[in-house]
Amino acid sequence: MSKSSLEESEKIAGLRQDLILIPTSAWILGFVSGLLTSSKLAARQFLAENAHRLPTTVQGWYFYQKTKNYRVIYSGLVGGLKTGTRLGVWTGAFVGLEEFLERGSRRYIMRAREGEDLQFPTRWASGGLAGLGLAGAAGQIYRLSRFGGGRRLVLGLSLGVLAGGSHDLRDWMKTKLPSSNKT
Repeated sequence: MSKSSLEESEKIAGLRQDLILIPTSAWILGFVSGLLTSSKLAARQFLAENAHRLPTTVQGWYFYQKTKNYRVIYSGLVGGLKTGTRLGVWTGAFVGLEEFLERGSRRYIMRAREGEDLQFPTRWASGGLAGLGLAGAAGQIYRLSRFGGGRRLVLGLSLGVLAGGSHDLRDWMKTKLPSSNKT
């Protein structure tokens, strides 16, 4: 299986599948995480706010639980949407920046090598630069302290290299494994 047919089989509407799947998966994971944490927080907050006036009748307990459940569901959905959106956007930014850097580096290298087909992995470097750039951007956007800046940049760089290297490893393994086309 040639590299071009391998790349064509991975595309959906001109985009690689992981450019869509990774941010979507991150959004789902963030939504579930935010739903659970916000729901628990809302339940505890409701109990703390109403601990001084607990109901005394059966009907009072019914309305207490009903109101509590509505607030827990609403707070969970809002928290899930916030967390899911935040995680999906950051993940989409990483994947998009990595793809942008990958295409740019491949175009630059092909121009330097006068149109030769690249046979060596470069996604690890694109992932590292994307992780480094997003770690710096997150530090600026969230106004994180400068004391943890070095650790944050090293973490972004190392996780970016790991993510890009896993792509390179996957692509290398796809070229080495036997084709599964059965005719």
